[in-house]
Formats: sequence, structure tokens, C-alpha cells
Amino acid sequence: MRHDEKVRSSWQDAINGSHVTGSKHARLIKAITADIETGAMQIGERLPVQRTLAETLGVSVQTVQSAYKELERQGFIRCDVGRGSFVAARVSDSMSNFILDTADRVRMDFSTGRIIRTPAHDAEWQRACADLAAVDEQPWIHAFRPIVGLERHRRAGATWMQALNFSASPENLLVTNGGEQALFVALASVAKHGDIVLTEALTDHGIIGAANILGFTLKGVEIDEYGIRPAHFEEMCDTHRITALVCTPTLHKPTGTVLSEHRRQTIAKIAERYGVYVIEDDVHGPLVEHTQTPIGSLIPELSCYLTAMTECVLTGLRVGYLAVPRRLALRAESVLRVTSWMTSPALAEIAARWILDGTASKLVAIQRERLATRHGILNEVLGQYADEPHHQGLSAWLSVPEHWQVNRLVQELSKRDIAVTPPDPFLVRDIDRPSKIRVCVGVEATDTAYRTALETIAEVFAQYPQIHDFV
Repeated sequence: MRHDEKVRSSWQDAINGSHVTGSKHARLIKAITADIETGAMQIGERLPVQRTLAETLGVSVQTVQSAYKELERQGFIRCDVGRGSFVAARVSDSMSNFILDTADRVRMDFSTGRIIRTPAHDAEWQRACADLAAVDEQPWIHAFRPIVGLERHRRAGATWMQALNFSASPENLLVTNGGEQALFVALASVAKHGDIVLTEALTDHGIIGAANILGFTLKGVEIDEYGIRPAHFEEMCDTHRITALVCTPTLHKPTGTVLSEHRRQTIAKIAERYGVYVIEDDVHGPLVEHTQTPIGSLIPELSCYLTAMTECVLTGLRVGYLAVPRRLALRAESVLRVTSWMTSPALAEIAARWILDGTASKLVAIQRERLATRHGILNEVLGQYADEPHHQGLSAWLSVPEHWQVNRLVQELSKRDIAVTPPDPFLVRDIDRPSKIRVCVGVEATDTAYRTALETIAEVFAQYPQIHDFV
């Protein structure tokens, strides 16, 4: 009996067994969920066509449609128009061990995007903490307001943005708990339930999660090796009522592309023509030596621009900055208040001091140099598989050899204590799944250990997978 027939047989028992309870719709959901969670069905495996499954089980097509819709809502499957339904890599499941820190430790974790820690980072942090403790007046440990951040901290954030070619008024700037909160606050400020928000066809999983929480519809804009395709963005604006575009023009996650000046200008003109907000994630902007023009600087009245310390200065310095148009300032402040009240003023004080005394820029320069070294090693070992990553990005986007299926490859690397990220957490609905993996170069390891782990990946790439028989 074929594997998919065995699966359908278990579903048949759930529907027509002698001791079953509950509606057929609920029983079918439970049976499919059980097969996915036990591994009887693998990520990427195609589910039966709805009409065929209905005939096999002796139920109505509406019952199967309803079950598939609920399974998609819960994240167990993804339904691609014209292609079918497939077992999905659930972001909630794949991220839970990371969020709760309960996963078994791996020898080399390439799955988490982070900057490279150096002795200079430790020394500057220790100095900053000692300096703060030595000050008699310490308003940052007593502050309860303003919610958007102390004025000194907002002015420092505006200074940081100015270095990225974005002019922000401190009155319209919020200090946030890192880039992720800044992104969520921006989305919650412009999009409501049912609105359509665009993003890159491959995008940061935080945007996908925000769509699930806030209830807006997320649609993907086509990308190529240069980033967002402006022509498709315009087509989407012309055929749908679009509320916002949320994008990462500089060092896009996960591909690492940097959008050209021409495309930035074109996207800004299209957004202005259709009245579309542009939420611009520029947390990686400082890592690029030659700063590009932010899209938001071209259309300030439609711009929500954000950046942060976490992914360029120091991982634990969870301080972000969000600049919004004046008409959104009160709304953004309200969202900030209900999600965290205010960012820790003590951390914001360290960030402000580092921005104003040049420490932040010094640490960014160190980071650029270290990332360039790491990318050089990666290109030596895996360059034939890499999509020409920017030499100062936090990751590389690797093509998986044709003889490997992505999930089997990820599992094989896991057996060798190496963690990488498959494409699933970055997929927007209705987008084809690329045969790619993301490898983050900021892994905590010596360069020698880093090279050895990359060589292990290259060895696995060169091998052919085992053949498994299903009986």
C-alpha cells in the first residue's frame, strides 16, 4: 500500500470507525493533525485533492473544504491556488524551542540571525554599565513617562537615523524594544482587520506573525535577484486596495539583496500615487558602508521608518527607533503603551550615549569587518551555492542541490549538530517554495570552527540522500 493510501486509511477510520464521536469536520481535522504531528506526513507533502478525498471518505466536499480551511488557519497546511494543499512548516512549532530556549543545543547554530560578538563588545558594555552606575542623577531608572521615550533618547535616535539618510523629528519618533516591536507598532498603526498589506514574496517571519495577530491580509510582491519588482508592486496597487507595503530594502531577509536607488525611487512614486504607506525595516542599514536613500525619505508623509541597535551594534541592546508621520504619532504611542508601556530607559540611555559618543559607530565598523571575513570564508567553501550575498549581511541564501529535498537536507544536517533555516518561515501565502536554506554567518564560534561546519554542509551537499521505502 502506498504511503498516501495509508494516510487516507487512517482518516477513513477516524470518519467511519465504530467508536468515533464529534462532527465529521472535527474528526477529519484531528486525524490529519495527528498524522502531521507524528511525522506520518512530512513538511511539503501534498494532501489529496479535496473532491477526491471527499469521495474516498464518503463525506461532502464542503466538509473537506471546511477542514482544510481550518487546518490552514492553524498553520498545519498551506493551500496554494492552482497547485494544491501541502503540509506546512508551522512557524509556531519551529520557533517554539527557540523562543522558550528548550531545544537541544547544536554544535553550530546557523539558524539565528545575529551579529558577531567580539571582546570589544564586552569591554564597551562593561564600561557603559560602570559609567551609568557612577552617575549621581539617574533619571533613566525612575522614568515612567514619556511612553515614547525620554527626549534625550529620541534625539539620539533621530541622530542615528540621520546617519542613514533619513530625517526624523524627535516629536514623531518612538523608542521601542528593538526592531520587531517597532515593526509591530507601525503595522498596528496603519493596518486594521481585513486590510491588504504587501510585503516581499519572501519576508521576515515577524511580519507573517503580525498579520495573524492583527488580522490583515498579507500578500506577496514578486522579487528577483535585485529585490522587489516595482512593476508587480504597481500591478498589485492597481488591482487591489492596498493599505501598506512593508519591506526591507537593505539586506533583505532572507535573500540579502540591497534595492537599487532607481527601484527605491520608483517604488516611492508608486506608493505616493496610490496613497500606500511604506513601512521600511532598516535594522541592517548601518551595516552597509555606502548608505542608500531610504524609500521613506522620498515620501515622508507616507513613511514609517524603523531601525534598531540589536542587529548592528549589540544583540542584547534591544533598543529600536520608529519614525512615523505626524498624523500617526498618537496612534503609534497608543500601540506602544498597550504592548510594553515604554522601552527600558536604562537600555535607551546606553544606546543614546553610544550614538552620541561614537561607540555605536565604532562597533558597527568592527561588525562590518568581521562579517566580511565570515562571508569570505563562506564563499571559499560554499560560494557555488550562494546567491552573491552582500559581504556585510548577517546571512547567506544557499541553493540546495537538485538531488536533495530541502527538509531531508535540514534533517541530515541536524543529525550532524548543524542547524540551518528552510524557506518555510519566510513564505507568504500563494508563493512557490524555493529550494533554498538560510545560513547565518554570525554564529558564535571561532572562524576555524565556523569553516569546519561550513565544510560539513558542503560534504552533505555533495552526498546523495538515503533512499527510504514505504511499504
